[in-house]
Amino acid sequence: MLLYSQNVISTSRTVRILGWFICLAVIIALGIFRIATQAQFAFASLMLLPVLVGTWISGRTAGWLLAVFASALWGYADYSSGKFLESLLVPLLNALVHLVNYGITVELTRGVMVLLQREFNTARMDRLTGLLNRRGFMEMAAQQVSIAERIGASVVIAFIDLDRFKQLNDTKGHKAGDAALREIGARLQQTKRASDICGRIGGDEFCIFALESTPGKSHEWAIRLHEDLTDALDLHKPAGVSIGVACFESMGRNLEEMLRLADETMYEVKHAGKGKVLVRAF
Repeated sequence: MLLYSQNVISTSRTVRILGWFICLAVIIALGIFRIATQAQFAFASLMLLPVLVGTWISGRTAGWLLAVFASALWGYADYSSGKFLESLLVPLLNALVHLVNYGITVELTRGVMVLLQREFNTARMDRLTGLLNRRGFMEMAAQQVSIAERIGASVVIAFIDLDRFKQLNDTKGHKAGDAALREIGARLQQTKRASDICGRIGGDEFCIFALESTPGKSHEWAIRLHEDLTDALDLHKPAGVSIGVACFESMGRNLEEMLRLADETMYEVKHAGKGKVLVRAF
C-alpha cells in the first residue's frame, strides 16, 4: 500500500540538510567558545539541543554524527585548555561520557519519533482491512487532487459497495461479515496500483482514487476489479459487489463533489439490480 505521506515528522530533503548544518554550526560555535575560554564554561547541556533537533529533523544517522562531533569537540576543548596535560585520559573520558549522553538523546528522540509516527498512521488506518480509514483516505485524496490540478491529470474515483452484506451478517453472523471485509481489503491491496489510494470509508463501502485514466480504460479496469472482488467473495455468499466509477478528465470540482458523483454512480448500479459496474464521465 502507498505509504502515508502526511508524515508528522517528515521534512523535505532541503530542510533536512539545511537543519543539520545549522545544528552543526551551533555545536561548532559552542565548541569554539569553550576552547576560547580555556574550558572554563560548560556547554554540555546546550549541545544536547542541536543534537536533539538534528535527530528530529534529519534522522538517526545524522543525529549520531552530531553526537560524535560534539563529543570530540568537547574532548578537544578539554585537551587544548592545558588543564589535563598530565593525563590524556581525562579529556578522553569526558568525551566518552558526553558521547553516551548525546547518544541516549539521539535514541530517545528517535524512539519518540517512531511512536508518534505509529500513532499518526494508526489513527488513519482501518484495523480490520488494513486499508486507509475515511480520515486517512480523505487526507491523501485531497493531496492527490492538488497534484492533479497542478499537472493537469485526469482523476478516477471508484465507489465499491457490498451487496447483501446485512443479509450475510444476519444469517452467518458478524464474524462472517468481518471475514468478507478482510477478504475485500486483501484483494484490493493485491490488485490496486502502487500509486492508487484505497480506503474503507464506511461499514461495507470502499473507495479507490486513481490518477491518469480514460473512461474506456477505467471501464476495463472496473470490470476486472469486479471479477476479482466477486471471486474474493465466493466463500462469503450471499454477499456481492457493486461498483460505480466516476471519471474526471479535467479538474474544476472539489474532492467532496467528486466523491458525491462517484457515490451517486454506485447507487445507480444498486437501484438497477446490483452486482454490476457503471462508469460515468464528468
